[in-house]
Amino acid sequence: MKKMICAMAALTMLATACKDKGEQFEINGRIAEADGKTLYFEAVTLNGIEALDSTRLDEDGQFCFQGMRPFNPEFYRLRIDRQIVNLSVDSTETIHVEAELPDMGTDYEVEGSGNCQTLKEINNKLIALQQTIKDIANDKALTLGEQERLVHEKINLYKNEMKMHYIMENPASAPAYFALFQTVNGSLIFNPISNPDDIKFVGAVATAWDANYPGTSRTENLHNIAIQGMKNTKRPTPVSLEDIDPGKISAAGIIDIELPDIHGKNRKLSDIRNKVVLLDFTAYSLPSSQERIMQMRGLYDKYSSLGFDIYQVSIDPDEHYWKTACEHLPWTCVYESRGEASGYLGSYLVRRLPTYFLINRHGDLVARDEQIDDLEKAIRELCGK
Repeated sequence: MKKMICAMAALTMLATACKDKGEQFEINGRIAEADGKTLYFEAVTLNGIEALDSTRLDEDGQFCFQGMRPFNPEFYRLRIDRQIVNLSVDSTETIHVEAELPDMGTDYEVEGSGNCQTLKEINNKLIALQQTIKDIANDKALTLGEQERLVHEKINLYKNEMKMHYIMENPASAPAYFALFQTVNGSLIFNPISNPDDIKFVGAVATAWDANYPGTSRTENLHNIAIQGMKNTKRPTPVSLEDIDPGKISAAGIIDIELPDIHGKNRKLSDIRNKVVLLDFTAYSLPSSQERIMQMRGLYDKYSSLGFDIYQVSIDPDEHYWKTACEHLPWTCVYESRGEASGYLGSYLVRRLPTYFLINRHGDLVARDEQIDDLEKAIRELCGK
């Protein structure tokens, strides 16, 4: 009873702290054990994370943020350092969040929005999946093949749960949209660009959103992804370039590349100095992308401390899909909006995707994928281990 009275008092204080809403939504609450920490209120947009507001918390930990009512369900997050609470808003509702550091991202309470409670369920299930995958990767008793098989099995079970219990139960909802664009180890769990089964579920959500939120940016984006996926599954390979002899590639020096990252900042290949670099041309929409990214993540985690880095160029047809897929990857990810017409692809004589090159610490091109029998061994030798 005492706890309930305290919670009601806190809600009263927050209500008076915020201005009259009108056509605004409100997100308020309390983050305990966060004295002196900065709480960020951010929008998760089609163009990436956008900072909206922030407040420095005192020992009470109370906060209040407001925003204009969205035209369709939109996604927001509260963040302190790497602790994140995912939220969705679709009207002028008032959402109340109670949490405590350092477990703000997993152990929080949310009131005023059923969708936000469902997002919490999905997020905690995703965290559990990530931990399971990590445990499998750390199990030295398993062979690499056994690890990959178990990871695929766990991911497929997770996908089926998302499809049946969160997407198809209400495809017009914010949780359905949220479930489609989850990532694990930096790779999208659903592949709505080249996996025929996944494309069906994107199409279902796109159709439901079109009926409920016609003409909005997220609805149009869903349609574009679904249409691109249907096109890709009707041809043998999502990306096909002119067949050029790989032996014509120069064995020394590099042609510099300068392209924008997910924040729109131009990143040069030549800015990575005194390191062994894997220059990778790819598309996250390729059927094998998820497994390949996991392998690259393993190489990066193992050799980055020895001076190994990755510069990854994507030519995915959908920029939002690319941003979502690479948001949590630790290496340099850039986007080539010109697609197959990219001059960089021609300069490096890239004839198919994915294609990668190894560059030594002196900035010299050592070899391309077709000339490398054992990638890990080649990286290890160039790193001097």
